[in-house]
Amino acid sequence: MTDPTPLTVAEVTSRIKVVVEGSLPPLWVRGEISQFTKHRSGHWYFTLSDEKSVLPCVLWRGRAAEAVYVPQAGDQVMINGRVTVYERGGRYQFDCFEVRPAGVGQLAQAFEALKRKLDEEGLFSLDRKIPLPRLPERVGLVTSPTGAALQDILRVARERAPWVEFLLAPAAVQGAAAAAELAAAVKALDQTGTLDLIIIGRGGGSAEDLWAFNEEVVVRAVANCVTPIVSAVGHEVDVSLSDLAADLRAPTPSAAAEMCLPDREALRERLNEAQIRLQRSLQTRITEARNWLKDRAGTVIKQSIRSIWREESQRTDELARRLEQAISRLTERRRSLFERLSAKHNVLNPLGILERGYAVVRRAGRTEAITGIAQLAEKDLVEITLHHGKADAQIKKLRLL
Repeated sequence: MTDPTPLTVAEVTSRIKVVVEGSLPPLWVRGEISQFTKHRSGHWYFTLSDEKSVLPCVLWRGRAAEAVYVPQAGDQVMINGRVTVYERGGRYQFDCFEVRPAGVGQLAQAFEALKRKLDEEGLFSLDRKIPLPRLPERVGLVTSPTGAALQDILRVARERAPWVEFLLAPAAVQGAAAAAELAAAVKALDQTGTLDLIIIGRGGGSAEDLWAFNEEVVVRAVANCVTPIVSAVGHEVDVSLSDLAADLRAPTPSAAAEMCLPDREALRERLNEAQIRLQRSLQTRITEARNWLKDRAGTVIKQSIRSIWREESQRTDELARRLEQAISRLTERRRSLFERLSAKHNVLNPLGILERGYAVVRRAGRTEAITGIAQLAEKDLVEITLHHGKADAQIKKLRLL
């Protein structure tokens, strides 16, 4: 019988490190801070515990220096990071990327601390605010592609300004990746240089749910955005630091669309009113010119009256003709713009596609459209949206083209 080949302690520990670090992805952990130490090297060492276990943790100097919230022993916190194995000591620890307060009171303290810091830098100053465009045609959206906020904005846009084009930069609006994704999405849209406006937002939620919009990286991205940006986070009572940094704060996503997009009926009414004002102004100028000519005619000698009257009448007629041409050109430009916007609306309007014989198929009780036969099975119940109505159906047989 041969002797077994033993592993060294270092080899065992190394294998444990590979298994642990390779199988556990970055994650969030919640617990109570205990034995908190700020080492002179700048690193933070602490223990996270609950009623059943403890977890040794470390936050390295680089991240600790950027932290706005400094926890204390007894604080309830949420930490994001990954489990690592310290081979020399033969123990595991949690390598922290971020530490957040978990309680509402602690969230408020962190909120106020970061607010004071950024306010002192001038990020919330009114002098930084950029006026919004009156007639935006291309609008960028930073929100979840599956959230209610996106649908609320698009619904209002269809009613008020159907010619507006939207460019969505999808991002998580809560969770570990939310802050980085939101900041990256704002920067990406801003760098296109083709947008008239950007709206960033999400629907309502708890303070923890909305916290990503209070993260420093997101607030700075909003404050440094060159494109006019509107923040619409949560409901009316929710105010985030992104709201304070944006050029305009809207109480809800749908309100943001109403505040930023003109109403087409109001535009049509304003165009008609402008035409009426121009016509009245023209008539007033003509009347004043004729009255002036009459007054002047009485002061000249009788022999010159006819020639002077003819000359001034010609000048008046020329003035009237030029004014009428100017009004006609302005009216035609406005009408042409309206027709282009209306045509654009007809092309972008999904109902126009339905009028040409197409249909939208969704699984019964679902909102996502079926885009391929692979998403269906026989006997599936579906809802078919047609022009002027909907129909419920069941799949009897599937055929590949």
